[in-house]
Amino acid sequence: MFDPSLIDRSVDPCDNFYRYSCNGWLKRNPIPADQTRYGRFNELFELNRLHLRQILEEAAAPSPTRSANEQKIGDEYASCMDTATIDKLGITPLKPELDRIAGLQSKAELPALLAHLHSIGVNAFFGMGSNQDFADSNSVISFYSAGGLGLPERDYYTRTDAKSVEQRQQYAAHVSRILVLAGEPEAQAAKDADTVLALETRLAKASLTITEQRDPQSLNHPTEVGAFEKDLTHFSVADYVAAAHAPAAGRMNDMEPKFFAEFNALVDDTPVGQIRTYLRWHLLHAYAGTSLPASFDKETWNFYSHTLNGAEKQQERWKRCTTRIDHEIGEAMGQVYVARYFPPAAKEHALDMTLAIEKAMGKDIDALDWMSPETKVKAKEKLHTVMNKIGYPDQWRDYSKLTIIRGDAAGNQMRGHQFEFARDLGKIGKPVDKGEWEITPPTVDAYYEPQQNNVNFPAGYFQPPFFSDMEDDAANYGDMGSTVGHELTHGFDDEGRQFDKDGNLKDWWTKEDEEKFNARADCEVKQYDAIEAVPGVHLNGKLTLGENLADLGGLWLAWLAWLDKAQAAHVDMTATMDGYTPDQRFWIAYAQQWCTQTRPEQLRTQAQTDPHSPDEYRTNTVLQDLPEFAKSFSCKKTAAMAAATPCRVW
Repeated sequence: MFDPSLIDRSVDPCDNFYRYSCNGWLKRNPIPADQTRYGRFNELFELNRLHLRQILEEAAAPSPTRSANEQKIGDEYASCMDTATIDKLGITPLKPELDRIAGLQSKAELPALLAHLHSIGVNAFFGMGSNQDFADSNSVISFYSAGGLGLPERDYYTRTDAKSVEQRQQYAAHVSRILVLAGEPEAQAAKDADTVLALETRLAKASLTITEQRDPQSLNHPTEVGAFEKDLTHFSVADYVAAAHAPAAGRMNDMEPKFFAEFNALVDDTPVGQIRTYLRWHLLHAYAGTSLPASFDKETWNFYSHTLNGAEKQQERWKRCTTRIDHEIGEAMGQVYVARYFPPAAKEHALDMTLAIEKAMGKDIDALDWMSPETKVKAKEKLHTVMNKIGYPDQWRDYSKLTIIRGDAAGNQMRGHQFEFARDLGKIGKPVDKGEWEITPPTVDAYYEPQQNNVNFPAGYFQPPFFSDMEDDAANYGDMGSTVGHELTHGFDDEGRQFDKDGNLKDWWTKEDEEKFNARADCEVKQYDAIEAVPGVHLNGKLTLGENLADLGGLWLAWLAWLDKAQAAHVDMTATMDGYTPDQRFWIAYAQQWCTQTRPEQLRTQAQTDPHSPDEYRTNTVLQDLPEFAKSFSCKKTAAMAAATPCRVW
């Protein structure tokens, strides 16, 4: 939304448009002690969380008139909030699982044990689940992926700078403290923490980098379950899939062959005792939040939120429990949220905007001077095949097989994981459900799904300050419209463009057009590589490329769509409102959605792990590449907000 009170007129908009548009907001909104960053997205997230809290507290009150879903979300929330019972139980709820791990006597027993641990949400060694076949988007097969790390991503284990070395030491100390809380003597816990770090380092070194993982070609290694079984000479895939109730034969994807070769060697040469230690840690790690006593909860927060990301205070319990329910059974809660906060008229307005921006992209493709007519035809075929999913699912998820028991927080978490694990594997071999959502209706986010060629905008995002029927089109298109364009552009970014209109990983570009695309994209890689987010840490232009392309392309599409709408409505482009012309309101609304305060620790983590650039650069760097922005504010060609050589793809 456009808010003139946030503007700092002491800043030249041609010098730093982010500060010009956001300084008022930044001065009013210091980072809360329980946050590592705070921005407009957090504003809406916290408002939505308040709405969800009310829904959950109402559902938590025992009543014979509660629906089945109300019973589940209410009793799960009450269980999560019941810290007295959680503290009293201690780690007793995990004792059967700890005993199961302690009972591992031979490596031949590992596959069945690992399948069980995966089913209850323990990220040990690797991951297995369902996904669409890259070569045939109509087919759902099993995917085996690298995993098993306790630090945010693999380079935390390999970087040699002083800060990274310190973080690994802090991680080992954290692992040790959790093991002590679980009953280990301190000396043994310290040794076990070293074992965990050594094994995870070995797994990390064999894993793809987060930048390499962005290329679907690097993750596409189709094979047969039987062939995979033969490759893992020291780990019985047959025993694993039998215990997991996964396909014992048929097509699958070994996403990282190098990783699984190392995993096979690790199983062979690692003593069983060390494997038990590693599994024990990952079980405790998986449940050491709201399901275990305060000592575990506090220690986990201290390392991951405070040490790594700079939070000064742990979030209130109700906030964490509300977020937990949203993750576990979010569609059950989402039905109530949608009924209260997303009327049919809002859905229609959102769809109208989406269709207008898709129409603008069609015109943009026609106008591209670097793309051949042959590729343009394919691009428009893909564009016209995009499926728009707005607000919430047409068919709500069925939770009838999930049991929630009041007073059993750890058990509820365990059964929730088992429900989701079984639901996910149950999709293998069945028709693709293109109506399924990956995020819940109250979520403040959106996404593009390349294998289904659809855009997904949940109800929780189409709310103020990002979207309002009370706002003019200039503000709505500059703000929410740029997000719609962003997600649509993901279908044509460096990753999404590799999938055809049907969602198959298939090259539909001419060689010459591909080269031109890559050259233009490389301009943005270099542009963002040059940005130093915190002293000594630059952004990773290749990691952030897809999001940067979508930011720039999405804003451009929103601009084109808004110009069409303004022309049709005969908007006077010289008239001012709050002192600004319509086009200026468009750009300011875009910038003001990114007003954000970020702690230095969080900024370091973001620069190293997040495919999204920090919000200041999602504003200034994008606008520097659009001469239309500079024209709106009469910026000279030499101004900081006017790139000497603008980068553009779409």
